Amino acid sequence: MARNTAFVELASELPAVMVSRLLGVHQNTADAWKCVGGQDNAYAAEVASRL
Repeated sequence: MARNTAFVELASELPAVMVSRLLGVHQNTADAWKCVGGQDNAYAAEVASRL
């Protein structure tokens, strides 16, 4: 349980792509941890893709 909490905490502080590369997990896993941590950046990504 502590390990998962640490992963979620890390994902809330770093971009998901960095977490996936640092830990060797799939990008979707890092994105899921970010969502669990309350740091879903889907809106920001959508706005950035419009530019």
